[in-house]
Amino acid sequence: MEILRLNIDQTEKPPTESEVRLQVALLAAMSAIAASLIARFVFDAPLVPELLAQFIFAVAPIWVVEAAVGMLGPFAKHLAFVACVVVYLIALIFAALAYFRFVPARASTFARRISVAAFALVLWAVTLFAVIPVFGGGLAGRYLRQGVLFTAISQFIVYAVYGVALQLTSKFYIEKPITADGKNNLISRRRIVRGVGYAVLAVGVYDIAWSLFHSWLNSGAGRVHGGDGVFPNVDNLALEITPNKDFYEVSKNAFDPQVDSERWKLEITGLVENPLTFTYDEIKSLPSIEQYATLACISNEVGGDLIGNALWRGVRLKDLLAQAGLKPGVVDIVLRASDDYTDSISLERATQDGTLLVFEMNGEPLTPTHGFPVRLIVPGIYGMKNVKWITRIEAIDRDLKGYWQRRGWDDRAEYKTMSRIDAPDSAVTGEATIAGIAFAGDRGISKVEVSTDGGKTWEQAEIKTPLSPYAWSLWHSQWTPPQSSKHKIIVRATDGRGVTQTSQYAPPAPDGSSGYHSKIVNSK
Repeated sequence: MEILRLNIDQTEKPPTESEVRLQVALLAAMSAIAASLIARFVFDAPLVPELLAQFIFAVAPIWVVEAAVGMLGPFAKHLAFVACVVVYLIALIFAALAYFRFVPARASTFARRISVAAFALVLWAVTLFAVIPVFGGGLAGRYLRQGVLFTAISQFIVYAVYGVALQLTSKFYIEKPITADGKNNLISRRRIVRGVGYAVLAVGVYDIAWSLFHSWLNSGAGRVHGGDGVFPNVDNLALEITPNKDFYEVSKNAFDPQVDSERWKLEITGLVENPLTFTYDEIKSLPSIEQYATLACISNEVGGDLIGNALWRGVRLKDLLAQAGLKPGVVDIVLRASDDYTDSISLERATQDGTLLVFEMNGEPLTPTHGFPVRLIVPGIYGMKNVKWITRIEAIDRDLKGYWQRRGWDDRAEYKTMSRIDAPDSAVTGEATIAGIAFAGDRGISKVEVSTDGGKTWEQAEIKTPLSPYAWSLWHSQWTPPQSSKHKIIVRATDGRGVTQTSQYAPPAPDGSSGYHSKIVNSK
């Protein structure tokens, strides 16, 4: 009798209908998520959570995006993506639970198969004709780089996996709610919630930790280390040419596109007499030039590192436009990219000698993060208009507002005159070299002045001749400070037109930061 009572006590109660439904919904949703991620990262299919993350960044106020990126850098987009994956998972769970309100989990096998197939088709149609358009992908993905057909097929496969998983798990948990040893075969709701929470927390902690580690690892990247103190070999001074691995990287994407150069083509269309199409090899075979040019992000703070100088090789855009034959009335040249990014530049900018379609950076092919296979370099305007991963160039008769301009950023986006103190860092002993960079886009730098007394007096610094009219200038000034005192060093630059940068501070949004860069230095 005691043994019988013990066996009865150890046997768990059969799961309730709601427990079965939740278990089935969770496993089906996880199967769909897995299929979506495989389709995205193996076959470059559209991914709903990624579109949602991009949509959130697109509609969020500028200050929200700036705050998030300022705190976490590019990892802000990764965390947003993780959050969107969780939202998608929850949405699929609730969709399955809604399905069970009409089709009981213990319905006949035939009824489940028919109803699951219809349910999966409904979700597929809703995704193509409602969800993707709302997130900016166009009807059935017509605005996405993958196109309508590939989008439709890939989403069909994802929801087919979802439907099959829903049908199989329903059958399994109906037939085997209790294991052979009398245990409940279901995962408890508490364990489900806890597991999802731990997974999200782990990814978030990993992203933040990696962000901090990456920031520490790249602190001082692209700078002189172990220099002899003789200009320009001064500790912490920016290298005149920024190495590719240290060049700043900014994009709107959680994951940048990986473009296949064999299938890539560049189209030149719109108001042209002779529409053109080029392959990657054909672009590289055209007459090209090398040109030093500095690139800076409009999000760069005063004294920030989102700026670099490189040697670019490419084809003059005006030569390709001349070959295509522009029709009268062209106002803007529109550039469309593999990541669905769009921006435009004026015809005047497009036909300047320094505007290039580049395929090499510092003697090497562009990396995927820097726009492989082809990107635009436009001296004089911020990096957001120097479009990466270009696939199409279109001549139009109006001013088109690009991706960031539609969100409130400046359309002209001309570089503001800036200067930065790189050295000394925090303390000096005896004579020291004050050094840094100055940049004013295609206007050049005519003068750099340094103050070591908080702006009361100014002395002119020596400027190294820049590598090109479009490159930054390195500058330096010798200084022997009084011993055992604290000094505020300030720098200001004057562009080639004789206009000195403003001392008035302004944040990056919406047209670039401004203000004097300063450092507090102790002398011993």
